[in-house]
Amino acid sequence: MNFLAIFSRSKNILFKPAEEWDAIEKENNSTSSAIFGYALPYIIAITLASLTITFIAGFGWYSLGYIVLSTISNLITPFAVIVFSSLIINAIAPSFESTKNIGNAFKLVIYSYTAAFLTSIAAGLIPIPIFSSLIGIAGLYSAYTLWMGISPMMKTPEHKKVSYTILSFIIMMGVYGVTFLTLNVITAAFYFTNTAFRF
Repeated sequence: MNFLAIFSRSKNILFKPAEEWDAIEKENNSTSSAIFGYALPYIIAITLASLTITFIAGFGWYSLGYIVLSTISNLITPFAVIVFSSLIINAIAPSFESTKNIGNAFKLVIYSYTAAFLTSIAAGLIPIPIFSSLIGIAGLYSAYTLWMGISPMMKTPEHKKVSYTILSFIIMMGVYGVTFLTLNVITAAFYFTNTAFRF
């Protein structure tokens, strides 16, 4: 993991998205490098942030089983968003006069998710309403970076750019919502039925 490269890409995608998307489109990096070299470190950081605050604030309240399930949920949810959103966004590309390219679709989803990655880490470390609400704001900025990247990555014509971006963002949020709710229902049921051993 090249943390300097992650920092540089994150900074550029947030503050110079047009230039960075052009650079990403011209790169020969594989999809796996975007997943494991960029998304995975963020997902691990989000999980560790949530796990840390759980141990600090919830020690003695949560069972070991609940903590394990919650950790798994934090790991699975972002991956589900990346995988399923990328597949769907790529599949519907021709409907928007765009070019199907599964590698570019993965990169589009992963890099446009940067703002949400960062605020999820902050919200995990400081679980108070004001920081949790930042995720929603970050979601809107992620929509902007998605909009900036959809033409260079999927070759979307200008007159289809807005509609393709809106539907793609809805898909990403839909996958996130379904995955998050499903896994959290399972986790909450495990907690409230008290089926796991406690510390």
